Amino acid sequence: MRLFAFLFLILGLWALLAGMSMGIEGWQAEKWPQADGRIILSRVQEWRAPGKIRIARLCLDMDYLYMVDDKIFEGHRLDSGWRCFASEDHIRQVLKRYPTGREVKVFYNPKNPGKSLLEPGISWSVLFLAGIGIINLSIAMPLIRSGRKRLAL
Repeated sequence: MRLFAFLFLILGLWALLAGMSMGIEGWQAEKWPQADGRIILSRVQEWRAPGKIRIARLCLDMDYLYMVDDKIFEGHRLDSGWRCFASEDHIRQVLKRYPTGREVKVFYNPKNPGKSLLEPGISWSVLFLAGIGIINLSIAMPLIRSGRKRLAL
């Protein structure tokens, strides 16, 4: 029982902290400066788990170039969230908005211009990750409390 509580606690803390970190970055990116850029690659990539387990996900494979202070940078991120999606319709909509060759506005971190994204704000995947963290912590805490009560007896 203690092992399960520990696993839920660790997974919950990781997911909550990762989700919060990604969310904060997406929120801060709304205030980042913008540079003109161009999509040089935009396609769907199927990711498959190795081995006998058959898990496939559709991932966005995107590269774009942008210039800051006469330096050319390459970016790969659409938003602050994940690049893999469960919905094929969603990824097709993203590809329509960002086809290869399209000129775009790139939001870049002024403290680290190599860090960029195309859509600032908090993405749904960040909220999902934070939610997974909260659920895991809500499972871990009662398990930890019940373990302490047993030890006190």
